[in-house]
Amino acid sequence: FSGVVERFPGIRWVLGHLGGAIPYIAERLDRGYEAFPECRANLRRPPSTYLKQFYYDTVNFDAGALRLAVEFAGAGHILAGSDYPHRIGSLRSMRESLAQLDVPAADRALMLGGNAARLLGL
Repeated sequence: FSGVVERFPGIRWVLGHLGGAIPYIAERLDRGYEAFPECRANLRRPPSTYLKQFYYDTVNFDAGALRLAVEFAGAGHILAGSDYPHRIGSLRSMRESLAQLDVPAADRALMLGGNAARLLGL
């Protein structure tokens, strides 16, 4: 709510661990924005508008959480992540959780590398 995203529009934000609770609480943030004038002091649009422009890595290997993040931000904003070399992170877990998603092959390809290539200008 501080307006940082608007003041620095060129920053491409990448949030780890599917953004934590963001996909789950974005609707509540929007309601707060509408209900409290002070929440609108530095933002011209509801918070979810900005949050849907962020990128989110897949380091949360729960298929339901991953599905929620894809529904929230779209497949074009999800980046494959493994948390390697962390003990509980793994490439296998990341690939298995992505394989469980009911998405078109083109969306899966974006999440497995296409989005990262675009983000990094490769």
